[in-house]
Amino acid sequence: ITMAEAGFKYQQGYCSRAFISSVLESLNSAMDSSGFQKFIGGAQTFLPDGNRAFWREAQHLPHVPTTVLRGVLEEHTTPEALDMVSNLLTKQSGSAHHDSQVHMYDAVGHPVYTINRNGRVLEKSDMGGAVQRTHHWSPLDEEVSFVKTKRDIERAAFECAKDRHVFPWVDVNARFGIIPYVDEWVALARSKSKDGADDDNQTFEEKEEEDIGDAVTEKL
Repeated sequence: ITMAEAGFKYQQGYCSRAFISSVLESLNSAMDSSGFQKFIGGAQTFLPDGNRAFWREAQHLPHVPTTVLRGVLEEHTTPEALDMVSNLLTKQSGSAHHDSQVHMYDAVGHPVYTINRNGRVLEKSDMGGAVQRTHHWSPLDEEVSFVKTKRDIERAAFECAKDRHVFPWVDVNARFGIIPYVDEWVALARSKSKDGADDDNQTFEEKEEEDIGDAVTEKL
């Protein structure tokens, strides 16, 4: 701010007072806006001090499972707006195993570079997640319509299944009882499990006779 003030002082002799006042009012309005304040507050966590403060003040329960969605992009499904960012991250990390913004090995449900109690609690409850063939903007569609290009539309870069970003989280919470199962689904799952167990106990001849009987029934 001090350097900018020194630079603008030289220009005061070339601009009218009304123009200077208008510029200052515009800058004050922009910096006082809610969006700018949220951006500055969020960007603080990218700095080492902000990162440490974030994980120091965070509070997490040790018995709550955490799941993540990890992705690795492919050239034929990468949005054109992410080409530069993905190439930059590939050059910086030395590997193309990322979703254009987060590397596959950093996409975990606990802090990687900050070691403290909260980090250890989250690491123990981190269930991980399978790597999917997707990019960082795959959950979006209408939100990024203003940056869609003809290439994105031809390659259907944003036309992936959106529910796959939600159901890994649902499955983990259901597995630990945080999201209860419906009784009908529990009964159905148990019946299928029982049928599978009965099938495993069948001999080869019994299984063959059953298959023949099913084929005859289908023909009739």
